Amino acid sequence: MGNKLELGNAWKLIDKLADEATKEKFELDDILYDISMKIFEFRIKNNLTQKQLAEKLGITQSMVSKLESGQYNPTVEQLWKISKKLGWNFKIIFGEEDDKPQIWDTVHFEEGQDSDTNQRIEKELAVGA
Repeated sequence: MGNKLELGNAWKLIDKLADEATKEKFELDDILYDISMKIFEFRIKNNLTQKQLAEKLGITQSMVSKLESGQYNPTVEQLWKISKKLGWNFKIIFGEEDDKPQIWDTVHFEEGQDSDTNQRIEKELAVGA
């Protein structure tokens, strides 16, 4: 057996090496990723094409693609409208820097009828962080 290479926590490395602008970019990208995955998971769970989801949301298929890829930064109003059309609760949590919520708690979508599943997933993510 040779030498083992153990990877550390990527966020600690970013905090140590990156400047503030880079850290903020990573944080925003992480939020956009969470939004994109929530929309993508809804579409897959409901066996919808991007076009079908676009029709449900009243937007174009290309906009769904941009949302799912995380390449689009939607406004709060757009996120609120999406949440209403999908039957989700929508919350944004602000707090003091010392009480900074974990990335997955910053923007929170919750499907109305399946909140227990979302809470279990969030707890598992918190344990893995």
